[in-house]
Amino acid sequence: MSTIDSTNSDGVDDSLGGFVVPSNIFSIDYYHGLPSKPPLLATTKPQPYINPIGFFDHPVAKTIHAISGKNPIVSMWDSGISNGIMGVLKQMDIEWTSLEAVHIPVATDPSLGPAIVWIGVQPGTLSYRKAAKTALMCQEVIDTNSIADCFVEIRSSVVRRSGGDGGGVRFIDLFKVRDLLREEKDPFTATLSFPISAKGTLDPAGSAGFFLDGGSEDNNIYLVTARHVALVESFEESQVEYTKTDTNQPKKEIVRIGSNADLQQIVGDMASKIESLDERGLAIENAIENAIANGTATPDDRASLTLTSSKVAKLEDLHKYIDTQWGTVESRVLGELVWAPPISFSIQPGCTTLDLAVIKIGPGILDEKNFLGNVIHFGDRLTNAEIREMIKKDPTIATSFKIPEDRLVRLHGQTPKAEVATPSTKDSNGENCPIVFKHGPKSGVTFGKASCVSCYTRRIWEGVEILSRELGVIGIAAKRRLRESPFGPLFSEAGDSGACVADAYGRISGIVIGGSGFREGVNDITYVTPIHLIMEALHSTKMFQNAHLDVNLT
Repeated sequence: MSTIDSTNSDGVDDSLGGFVVPSNIFSIDYYHGLPSKPPLLATTKPQPYINPIGFFDHPVAKTIHAISGKNPIVSMWDSGISNGIMGVLKQMDIEWTSLEAVHIPVATDPSLGPAIVWIGVQPGTLSYRKAAKTALMCQEVIDTNSIADCFVEIRSSVVRRSGGDGGGVRFIDLFKVRDLLREEKDPFTATLSFPISAKGTLDPAGSAGFFLDGGSEDNNIYLVTARHVALVESFEESQVEYTKTDTNQPKKEIVRIGSNADLQQIVGDMASKIESLDERGLAIENAIENAIANGTATPDDRASLTLTSSKVAKLEDLHKYIDTQWGTVESRVLGELVWAPPISFSIQPGCTTLDLAVIKIGPGILDEKNFLGNVIHFGDRLTNAEIREMIKKDPTIATSFKIPEDRLVRLHGQTPKAEVATPSTKDSNGENCPIVFKHGPKSGVTFGKASCVSCYTRRIWEGVEILSRELGVIGIAAKRRLRESPFGPLFSEAGDSGACVADAYGRISGIVIGGSGFREGVNDITYVTPIHLIMEALHSTKMFQNAHLDVNLT
């Protein structure tokens, strides 16, 4: 039987048999290191009277990993254990939000540690004592199935969509190989990361997903994203198919960037960077003058000044162009919504939440200079070495992952349905796990591992209880980044809904639709609608029966 601390929040011994509930301090620090740092409510993991404190009284950092495909729980998860756990939660009248199987070891531990059945509950709805009783009942489900080295943990966590707060001008030209303004230009290019929102509301903002060719005689180019990004609506409205069939029907236009305030924040950041670079250039110039006077000047000094001056000039030009050409909502119109099936939820095998919308791109927005099809931009924030460290592909895999010199990853095809259940990609430990990446408008370029077992979510939407199966992704990061951040690696955050997720082979794997976590806007686990379900839905319609991902302008 498990114990974790001898006092409850009132400092009173509140044991439940051999199980002892956590104190508030223990609860808050238990998941230190995870992206949203959720409070612990109960654990059946044996660790009597051990406070999670490391050197200098700092909490011990933990990390989260996708469940090992070799763990025995994998083969039994969907065939009995998950249903048994959900049955206990219903019996105990728990307002649970998510159910996953993961590993949560101490960050410095080279092993993954035991499997953890991780249950999220709505914050403020469950006492420590009731959580303890529930955890023990869930542990009985695991023990009945003879799963060794597997424990139950309950934490506060919310399942949320990843929408954030908050025929126009063409996209700007794509980057050159040594472009000085990659990060500044990125939101204004046709790479798969630009923020979008419904013109009628402008908030919440989400992300472009991927481009789609209409196929056959349809010469239009479309953009796929999440329905809840394109339509802000009630539950009842979300269950009705939207189709643009009549030219007299009012347009539901989609815009890039979002509100004028969102644009002005970007423009303001550019102005601040120009000022900072000007100050840097002045400092370099003064240093060169001193070096000349001392006879220590080098050609590198002058080259550094030239580079800084060049970047200032280019950034000033970009600042002026964006401020004048993208300054109105009308100028940022991307196109109009033409189809969105009802948002569907299912816990049936092979199904996940389907949250999908299709936008027809307006004329004149894409051209040969600014469009290469479905492309993810790696930007400058991650080095090549960091990217390779996260990919960690098995050397036996025939096609090696390559980072293009221009850092524009061209995507081709889709992750096969069979590989979602039985992935061929392996990490450095030889574990079969899809390694995926995305570029979201809020969280930028991130990498993660897709879970090889289903995640389950529960939410109450306008009084309606919704249960659904999900494909979960857990963020990974290079070692240097882990050392620099107080929180663990995340894969997505608020504002990334709709973002395209790709696998290590450069194939489209799906789109981000939400996630679960405790801190506002931060996801410990991201949920993705798989590409095969999206394409099946598209091909079932007359409008998109010939649609495909090989998009070009010719």
